[in-house]
Amino acid sequence: MTTERDDDALDALFDAARQAAAPPDALVARVLADADRVQAETRAQSAPATPPVRRSGPFGRWIAALGGWPAVSGVTLAGVAGLVLGFAAPDVVDSWSGGQIWTLSGGAGTMPEMGALWDGTWEEGGDV
Repeated sequence: MTTERDDDALDALFDAARQAAAPPDALVARVLADADRVQAETRAQSAPATPPVRRSGPFGRWIAALGGWPAVSGVTLAGVAGLVLGFAAPDVVDSWSGGQIWTLSGGAGTMPEMGALWDGTWEEGGDV
């Protein structure tokens, strides 16, 4: 062994703990009676007289079917992120993929300017 330990002091401490007297039965009975009283008071205070009525319309049922508000916010975030990446920065996304998106889709460089799609000046000349 690299380190020798003297456990005599620790053994003496454990022996003293084993020798300690148990609490009197009257004390244990008073503590348990007090605990029962506190639990009964807490139950009486926290129990509602009537359970609240939950009314949910079709929108509430739709949110519950998706998994609640955390799931709805996640779906919304994914949708908005997809719109932003697809609409505002298709060239950046293509550069992240190493230029493979347009070549694999057959669009190889035929992406028009976005403004040309709106004002009708873009002529159909590519496979987009």
